[in-house]
Amino acid sequence: DIARGKYDISISTRSKDELGFLTKRFNEMAVGLAERERLKDTFGRFINPEIAQKAARGELTLGGETKTATVFFSDIRSFTSISEKLEPFEVVEFLNEYMTRMVECVKTTNGVVDKFIGDAVMAIWGAPVSSGSVAEDAKNCVRAALMMRSALIEFNKGRGGDKKPVVRIGCGINTGELIAGQIGSTERMEYTVIGDAVNLASRTESLNKPFCTDILITEHTRKLLGDYALVEQMPSVSVKGKTEKIQLY
Repeated sequence: DIARGKYDISISTRSKDELGFLTKRFNEMAVGLAERERLKDTFGRFINPEIAQKAARGELTLGGETKTATVFFSDIRSFTSISEKLEPFEVVEFLNEYMTRMVECVKTTNGVVDKFIGDAVMAIWGAPVSSGSVAEDAKNCVRAALMMRSALIEFNKGRGGDKKPVVRIGCGINTGELIAGQIGSTERMEYTVIGDAVNLASRTESLNKPFCTDILITEHTRKLLGDYALVEQMPSVSVKGKTEKIQLY
C-alpha cells in the first residue's frame, strides 16, 4: 500500500522516552520503504519488473544462463516515410501511443519487453521466467501477436493522412536455445538474450514485407503450437547465417 502511495503512514508523538525514540524510527522506516518502492516502480518502467526486483535485492551480476525461450520482433512498415511527414514531438507522441498498446499485449500474455529499437519492439517469453513450459511460452507469444493485430485495428480507427497515418506492422517469432542474462560492463549492464535463435527471430520479422504478411513464425515455434493456431505454410527461404533453407508459417 505504501508502494502504491495510498497511505501516508506516520505517527506523531511529543514523548522523548523510549516510546518517542521507537516512534521516530518507525516514521523513518516508513519513509524509507515508500522511497524504495517508488524507486522500484519507476525503475520498473524502464526495465521489466522482474529485473527491477532483482536489482533492488542486489542480485544482478554479469553473466548468463542457457534457456529455451520464444523471441518476438515487430516493426512498423514504412516508418521512415511516416516520420518524415511529422514533427519530432509528433513522432514521439505517435510512438508512445502505439507502444503503449503493443506493450500491454506483451504484459497480458506474461511476456517481457527486452528493448525498443526505434519503432521496433523486441520481447521474450520464457526468460527471465517461464509460464510453465516452452510450449506455453510459445503459445503466449503467438497470442500476443494476434492481440497486437486486433489492437492495431482499433488504433487505426479514424486514422488516415500524413499526420495520422494508418499503421501496419510485421511480427517475427522464433523459439530456440539462447543465452539470457546480464550483458555489458561492470558499470552498465542490460538484461537481454543473445544467440542464433534471436537472430533468426529478427530475420523472420524482416521477411514479412516480401511475403506480404503481418505475422510469421518459424518451424520451431509451429511444432510447439499443435493445433492452437491456424497457420499457412510459406515457401521455404534462405536467410543469412543459415546453410539450409528455413520453413516459415
